[in-house]
Amino acid sequence: MSTTAPSPAGTPAAPAKKSLWKTGLGMILGLFSGAAAMYATAVFNTVVKPNPPVANFAVTADGLNATCQNHALGTTGWWDYGDGSPLEPFAPEQTAVTHAYAKSGNYSIKLTVRNFLMDENDRSVPVELKGSSQIEPISVSGLQVEAIGSKSDAPAAFRIRGEAKNAEKVILDLGDRVEVNTENGPFERLVVFEKPGHYPIQLIGHTGKVAVKQSAFVTVTAPATGSVSVVLKVTDSGSRVEKQSTPKTVPIAAPPKGTKTVERVIPATPGYTINQASVGKVTTTALKNLKLEVAADKKSAKLSGEWGGAEAEALVPVMLQEERGTSIILSPETVSAAFTSTGLTVTLPLPPQPRNAAGLQRKMYLEFREASADGTSRVVLIVPDLKPPYSGTVNTVLPVRGSFGPQPVSAQLAGESLVVKWGR
Repeated sequence: MSTTAPSPAGTPAAPAKKSLWKTGLGMILGLFSGAAAMYATAVFNTVVKPNPPVANFAVTADGLNATCQNHALGTTGWWDYGDGSPLEPFAPEQTAVTHAYAKSGNYSIKLTVRNFLMDENDRSVPVELKGSSQIEPISVSGLQVEAIGSKSDAPAAFRIRGEAKNAEKVILDLGDRVEVNTENGPFERLVVFEKPGHYPIQLIGHTGKVAVKQSAFVTVTAPATGSVSVVLKVTDSGSRVEKQSTPKTVPIAAPPKGTKTVERVIPATPGYTINQASVGKVTTTALKNLKLEVAADKKSAKLSGEWGGAEAEALVPVMLQEERGTSIILSPETVSAAFTSTGLTVTLPLPPQPRNAAGLQRKMYLEFREASADGTSRVVLIVPDLKPPYSGTVNTVLPVRGSFGPQPVSAQLAGESLVVKWGR
């Protein structure tokens, strides 16, 4: 009979030894790996990871110039001066940058900075610029009033010319009515005074605080009984074209590794379309073969090129030539003239076409009037939608001819005038 000898007292079995050895080794390795991770993180935070960017700067104003003292921390970024000018690259080595504004006002200057991990920080500072240069004074000049036709019998027409500069509003006071034209520069208007009398005419330019003016006077006499006048009213409609040059600065980030082509779509200003687009002076060497193409619908432009640098980002200045059309219907301008005993043909000048107008459409209204003994006049013929050449007849009395019954009338265009004939 065989027997198994018992293990000595206090001696563990072999499997228990192996388990305890594995547990101890795992604890030791865990301590070492944790320490290594903590050490690596500390090294990265203290040695590798850069300081967070800080967009710190101060602004001083001198006339129309603003100077920004650079106290920022960052490697790249840009300045936005708040006046629509292109963004300017941020250079960390520059202690100060100066920007010249076109006019006085309140602006907000914004600085955006980044570090090489693309962490970003920005700050905006308001600045008020009052300007050191004198504001150009408002002026009105060249007021001229010229009678149309050989007589100033009611209804009498006059051509008024003048010019205003640096005014917020331009007012033409005709004595019996006031017309406001908000555009500076030379202008020309055709006006008619329906009733006899003396009319003061004033051309006024003002800014709300200061006003200047020029004055003239016209006298309109009563028409002879039975005399005939012709009145032309012209109404223009279409669209007024507003054009603007819009500078933009387009930031382009470096493409993914292995990619060389970069593209960026630049939208038009809301309500505008882009007619032309061009790339400005590029200071970075990271981009080459830049192209800027306007889309077929003219609502955007595509900037494309090749990336060949180590920078994280590049700024590309572009210029967009934009325009938009606004529907307009101008107040009708009226011109008239009276037939005289020395001739039965009158020439009526047409109003000048409105500036910056597109798709212009003109509607002309022609009216013949005969003066009565009581000072009033009666309408003897109306052509509500005149389309020259025109011919017709009117039944009235023309004392200079001494004839009664139908009289032939005609109207045809001659350059910028309408020639109207009465009688055979």
